[in-house]
Amino acid sequence: MKKIFILFSLFTLLFSCARYKDVPYFQNAATFDGSKGAMLYDMTIKPKDELTIFVSCPTDKDAVAMFNRHVPLPLDISDRRVGGIRMRRNTGQRLQYLVENDGCIEFPVIGKIKLEGLTIEQANKHIEQKIAPYVQSGASYQVNTIIDNFEVTVMGEVKSPNTFTVTRNKMTILEALAKAGDMTIYGRRDNVKLLRQQPDGEYSIHEIDMRDANIINSPYYYLQQRDVVYVEPNVAMCQNAEIGTTTRLWLRGTSITIRLGSLLYRVLR
Repeated sequence: MKKIFILFSLFTLLFSCARYKDVPYFQNAATFDGSKGAMLYDMTIKPKDELTIFVSCPTDKDAVAMFNRHVPLPLDISDRRVGGIRMRRNTGQRLQYLVENDGCIEFPVIGKIKLEGLTIEQANKHIEQKIAPYVQSGASYQVNTIIDNFEVTVMGEVKSPNTFTVTRNKMTILEALAKAGDMTIYGRRDNVKLLRQQPDGEYSIHEIDMRDANIINSPYYYLQQRDVVYVEPNVAMCQNAEIGTTTRLWLRGTSITIRLGSLLYRVLR
């Protein structure tokens, strides 16, 4: 009876364990050549990006006020009354600029400005050049651009699938997986899927082997706006799924029966 129980335990274990060689990242780290890596990635602006653009001038705020669009905010919860007069703290909220399909935004005073394909630094300088003729000579001004909807999605066999907002305009696939709590033991490391939208609106799917240290040299190491990372289930997970609920209940019932039979055998012998 004891042998039967051991065999049953081993049978169950076969369906729940992944092979060790399929789990670790960077298995060829000893032979990895980091000097072949791509240049440090600088994200570029794409159509459908939502931008916040603020023009600042410490010496004369009114000189650049026409370039900063605002909309009123709802009544602030910090509103209070002083001497019977309502004091409202409502400076307004800056409007976002949507990058249209042609790669342009509609900017105050200037009109259309094409930003597609530019890095944040390049976009700032480009806008500064456009507004230069409208600012008083000698005024020191600066443009700051932020991509508000830089998000990546991680789904599949990870601990915490989610959509994450990137606040520093740069994220690697490793950082994205870390934010999602890393892959579960059932996640397939050798065939992670990356769904990426192309400039023409079409999508491409790329397969990534996270066991290979050369992923750092890959053009897919740095993620782009609205990338989707999908971690496939491995064979062990698929086998567990194929067993089905009914079979799992049967196995559980068989385990209980074996244990009861073993107990009765000890009592009655």
